[in-house]
Order: sequence, then structure tokens, then C-alpha cells
Amino acid sequence: MHCIKQKPEPWYSDGLRFECIQCGRCCRGPGIVWISPEECSAIAEFLALPQDVLIGEYLLECEHGFVLRDRLDMGCVMLDGDRCIIYPARPLQCRSYPFWAEILESRDAWLSEASRCPGINRGRLWSFREIRGRMLK
Repeated sequence: MHCIKQKPEPWYSDGLRFECIQCGRCCRGPGIVWISPEECSAIAEFLALPQDVLIGEYLLECEHGFVLRDRLDMGCVMLDGDRCIIYPARPLQCRSYPFWAEILESRDAWLSEASRCPGINRGRLWSFREIRGRMLK
């Protein structure tokens, strides 16, 4: 008889609390936010800008696509004070925060991120299934 080893449950299998309070701390780099062609179109439409203007003023073209520019203070170009000016049309990478693989790697990584983000460990309880559905790998 062979024993099949089951993977241990992730440390967050009972869910995690998170509520975005739109403080903008996660947008104050350094960091890279990738923009898909679809997201580029959605953001341009949301801002009522021609796509070439959006690209010229807010994005940088890289080998693998576009990224949001950083301001001189390393904050995201879409941050106005503490407010994201494209919040309803923000990219998947932003929408999936803080459910990123590197943040969910361990309880310590989660708690470290919580020291930066006041929305972590407050608000509604996200189920394991919801977290996995939003995870950015």
C-alpha cells in the first residue's frame, strides 16, 4: 500500500481579511505595473483620452508591453494625492493586490505587507477560494 502525500493546506486556508481603504500606500513604489492591451484601451476610455496620448503621457513601452510610469517620487503616475485617478479601470495587477503569490508565500510576508497597507487584516473576510481566484502569480 502506498501513501499519497497531500500538500498541506496553505496558511491562509481559513481566509484573510482585507478592505481597500484607498490610501494609496500600495501605489507609492518602487514597483512595476504591467498594462495589457485591453487594459490600455479601458484606461484610455475611462480617462477619455486617445490611446496614443495615454501611451505618450502615462505609459512606458518595454520589451514585453507597457508599464505605468513612475513619478519622480517613485509613486504611480495615476496617483493624485492618495487617490488613484483610474481606480474603477485600474489594471488587474492593482485589482488583485494584496493577493499576490509573494505576499501570500507566508504569514510573515503577509504581516510584513500589513505594516505597509492598513487595509490588510481588516474589513471583510475573503475565503480561500476567493483569494485563489484573485491571486496574481
